[in-house]
Amino acid sequence: MIGLRSGKLPDIAGDFSCGSCERTCRSTELDRHLWCEECIALARARAKRVGWRFGGALAVALAAWIFLVLEPTMLIGGWIGVVLATFWLCSRIATEFWYGHLRFRKRPR
Repeated sequence: MIGLRSGKLPDIAGDFSCGSCERTCRSTELDRHLWCEECIALARARAKRVGWRFGGALAVALAAWIFLVLEPTMLIGGWIGVVLATFWLCSRIATEFWYGHLRFRKRPR
């Protein structure tokens, strides 16, 4: 299990193929799930885009509910803070969830 804590495979002689794009790489260029750095970057970027969209949609829905149902008259800054916190937190959760989903499916795109 040496080397797995850092996320890299131990230096084993030979070449391996990436688990996602099937490009041949050295073992030191792959992570513990046998993905190359380019596929990891693609999956992270895709997950970030999906996360921002999901967080934004949820924040807009919450803002609409606050203004249409609750109809706040005072402390509007507090409500704006709640919407921004919802946006940030939900986008982070959705990003990590979607990244895990992409890794599970073994496809960065």
